[in-house]
Amino acid sequence: MPDVSIDDIALAAGVHRSTVSRAFSRPEAVNATTRAHVLAVAEELGYTMNPLASALRRKTSSFIPLIVPDITNPFFAELASTMTQAAGDRGYQLLLCVTNGDDARTAHYLTAMQSLYAPFGVIAPSTRIDLDALGTFDFGQRVVVLDRVDASSPVPSVTVDSARGIQLAFDHLRSLGHRRIGYVSGIVGTTTAADRSAAYLDLVDAEPVVLDQGQDAEAGHRAAAHFADLTDRPTAVIAANDMTAFALVAALTTRGFRVPDDVSVIGFDGLELGARFNPALTTIRQPIADMGDIAMDLAEKKAVDGTADHVVLVPELLVRASTSRPAP
Repeated sequence: MPDVSIDDIALAAGVHRSTVSRAFSRPEAVNATTRAHVLAVAEELGYTMNPLASALRRKTSSFIPLIVPDITNPFFAELASTMTQAAGDRGYQLLLCVTNGDDARTAHYLTAMQSLYAPFGVIAPSTRIDLDALGTFDFGQRVVVLDRVDASSPVPSVTVDSARGIQLAFDHLRSLGHRRIGYVSGIVGTTTAADRSAAYLDLVDAEPVVLDQGQDAEAGHRAAAHFADLTDRPTAVIAANDMTAFALVAALTTRGFRVPDDVSVIGFDGLELGARFNPALTTIRQPIADMGDIAMDLAEKKAVDGTADHVVLVPELLVRASTSRPAP
């Protein structure tokens, strides 16, 4: 069946093609009865509006890109899910753009979104370089940054108080009786990583025990190997994110260590997967759904008055089965 055009609808409805166009693009400019008639004819003919063609014609669109480094990480998957809902509630269509940590791909997405007349975008950058690249694109001035913050930046941002989260982790572990507490970064090259590492170093009671500072999926496994090689092992370990915590627990178990009997492990993210993990992961929860909603609000606000607000959210402790009192 050939594609149905606006001219076909106009002919069948007995109206001018401009009336059909306005019925879809500017409904307030068309009589309600006429618009209802046009839409009914369009539906009967099987017409599907092309949002891309409309964007190019009107030089504006409802496309909102969410640019993330890795969709296999449940944090970004949950973020995409909640932001799809937040975008839909505001009349936008979320476009998921995955960079795999490639700065060139980030630049490509920024260029493409500018060409598609996206009103704004949301980016969860993988490194500082991603952020620096924003200033070289006109569209970079219409972006909100998630999970990274720089209060002096003209780019609005939403993040969680990382130092407060590490403090919550220490408070919980100390309340259980832990004094020798280790740390695994799992993320590097971002303000988030720096803030969490700095908080650990500020709060640790004894000599710091940093088991690994890698940014790849093997960080948890290397940390477990380092842990096994120690003669004076920590009784608890804080992981900078839940995915690293999952890998650490799995690798420790493979090496014959029991969590939490031999060592307690606490993560940072609050991923839904943590509640189904074995053992269920004690973690510092980031309000992921709130981050998406607030990002949309900040983007719309900047579009109206140019304001670049920076919102820092408060994390919370979720106590589950991966932490307990140290062995006597």
